[in-house]
Amino acid sequence: MSVNFFEALHQIATEKGIPRESIEEIVESAMLSAYKKQYGITSNVEVLFDRDKNTVKIVSSKMVVKTPRNKAEEIAYDEAVKTHPDINLGDEIDVEENPFESFGRIAAQTAKQVVIQKIKEAEKNIIYDEFKDKEGELINGYLQRKARDAMFIDLGRTEGILPVKEQSPLEHYKIGDRVKAVVLSVQRNSKGPVVVLSRAHPSFVKKLFEMEIPEVYDGIVNIFNIVRFAGVRTKVAVTSDREDVDSVGACVGMKGVRIQSIVRELEGEKVDVVEYSPDKKNMAGNALTPARARDVVETGSGGVIAVVDKDQYNLAIGRGGHNAKLASKLCGFDIDIKTDDQYHEFLSSSESRAMVEQLFAKSDVEETPLEELGLEPRIIKLLEGGGVLSVEDLVETSFEELIKIDGVGEKTANKIIQIVSELVDFEEESDESGEENDEDAGNEEDSDVPEDAEDSVDATDEGEEPHQQ
Repeated sequence: MSVNFFEALHQIATEKGIPRESIEEIVESAMLSAYKKQYGITSNVEVLFDRDKNTVKIVSSKMVVKTPRNKAEEIAYDEAVKTHPDINLGDEIDVEENPFESFGRIAAQTAKQVVIQKIKEAEKNIIYDEFKDKEGELINGYLQRKARDAMFIDLGRTEGILPVKEQSPLEHYKIGDRVKAVVLSVQRNSKGPVVVLSRAHPSFVKKLFEMEIPEVYDGIVNIFNIVRFAGVRTKVAVTSDREDVDSVGACVGMKGVRIQSIVRELEGEKVDVVEYSPDKKNMAGNALTPARARDVVETGSGGVIAVVDKDQYNLAIGRGGHNAKLASKLCGFDIDIKTDDQYHEFLSSSESRAMVEQLFAKSDVEETPLEELGLEPRIIKLLEGGGVLSVEDLVETSFEELIKIDGVGEKTANKIIQIVSELVDFEEESDESGEENDEDAGNEEDSDVPEDAEDSVDATDEGEEPHQQ
């Protein structure tokens, strides 16, 4: 093959970033396609490369015959002896062919089309792999053209798409303006890779923080969560494992210089940087920044009520409710914002009473398992099936209620009651306590103990220690 042709292919490959091995595969595929177009077969053909000379040749295995009928598989004896003097009829030899001489016009055109197609496919794959590795990273480009539903950004080797939903309403660009965005996703397409960009996604703000704040880039300050209404407000919760590092101060910078550079890139969008806290009350109070919560109360539903002064209420809610909504998203639970008057009104409402009942519905007293009574496993299973789950439940269950449980007859019910009466005798304890109280009462009436002595006894019972002399 012509040296100039092969060098031209390598130049194209270098410009498009295609490896030499891929170019050789492309040329081999093109030669085989052209050979098949010319002769109809490729089973006896091999494509060989001479990397030192930058050439390629086609070698086909052919049988030596007197008069060839199939030029693809046979060669004339008179022609074969020119390169192989000792050859005989019926032998097979490898014949080198020059593609430019052996291929006709149609076969050469086929080779050209295959080369062009394969180079385009290789370029698409390389671009896809390159930008796929950049997903989640910042990238710079220039606005090439605008459409109603997207902007198209020149990224050099390909074109990126910035859909309307991934744009901030504060931003306006002209053709040729530089655009910085995060690579949101890369998808395959018949026309090439589709690189979807975003300036509205929270990951865009995260990458700006990593770029502008060294402590975030180095991992000294960690971004716990980012929530955003693009063009309106962004809230960022940060924390640090090092006690000597002020995570919020590191992000804001001296006189706000660091955060201001991020705000400028966001075209003036408000950015609140708050300290992350595992405590729900503290986290809710921090998340409502710039408003100040005077008190935060947990509710039975898993959320909180933030009580704010009247002059802080509008600030806590924010324009369009954005501040309150973002604060809830940042924390991961609902934040109900109320003024003092609203909170006092809430406390007297039925909703408040229901919340209090829910909070106190769970008893802190540990119940005694039925196994403690030494009951048979079969009986325990029957009782649990009837809703009797503990010794305390069993004590409060009457004979009539027991025999209503499936599988529990009168004999079993009597046996259960007998075991309970032997091992748990609350009535006797109650009577003994009452008798002791009666005796105490009688003693108290008949007692001639002076009042000072009684005070002394009471103090000792309460656990007060006598003064040391």
